[in-house]
Amino acid sequence: MSSTHLTISDLRCQPGSQELFDGLSISVSGGETIELRGPNGCGKSTLLRIMAGLQQPDSGDVTRYVEPLGYLGHKFGLASILTVQENLRWTSTLNGAKFDTARAQDLLETFELRTATNKLIQELSTGQKRRCSFVCLLIGEYKLWLMDEPFSSLDNQGEELVRELIQEHCGKGGSAVIASHSTSPLAHAALVELGIN
Repeated sequence: MSSTHLTISDLRCQPGSQELFDGLSISVSGGETIELRGPNGCGKSTLLRIMAGLQQPDSGDVTRYVEPLGYLGHKFGLASILTVQENLRWTSTLNGAKFDTARAQDLLETFELRTATNKLIQELSTGQKRRCSFVCLLIGEYKLWLMDEPFSSLDNQGEELVRELIQEHCGKGGSAVIASHSTSPLAHAALVELGIN
C-alpha cells in the first residue's frame, strides 16, 4: 500500500485580479507521477510553489507528509560561486546526509558532467546547469519531487534521461509533480488540467 506524500484541499489562489484556482484538491502518493497541464498563466508554477511551501494560498490546506522535498523551479537552485562538486556536498549537508562521493561521481557521469566536477557553476552552459540541478535533486534523496518545466534547456537525449529517472524514482516508491509544456506526456502520469477561470 502506497503512502501519502502530500495533500492539498480546497485550495484557492488569486494573486491579483485573476483567480488561478478555487476549490482545488489533489493527493500525491508514493509511486505516483502527476503532470500539471494548462496554458501559460494558469497557475502551474504557483501551485508547485504552494506545494513546496514557498508561497501561501489565499485559503485551503496543504499537508506534507514527507520532508524535506525536492523542488526544481525555473531557476537552477545552485550557488554560482561554488563548483559542481561543492554544490553537491552543500545539498547533502542541507539534508543532513553523508556525502557519497562514489554515487556523486556516477551521477555526474550519467549526466555527462564528470569533466565539469571542479568548474564553477557560473562557468557552465545553461544546459549543464540544468543537468547539475538534477544531480543535486538525486543526491538529496528526496521522496517527493516538485519540478517546474524540467525539460527546458535540455537536448533530446537529456530529456529522455530525465523521463527515465522520473519513472525510476516513482517506481521505487517516490513521487513527482511536474509542470510541463512538453508535447509528449509523461509515461504513467495522472494529468491535472489547470485552466484560466
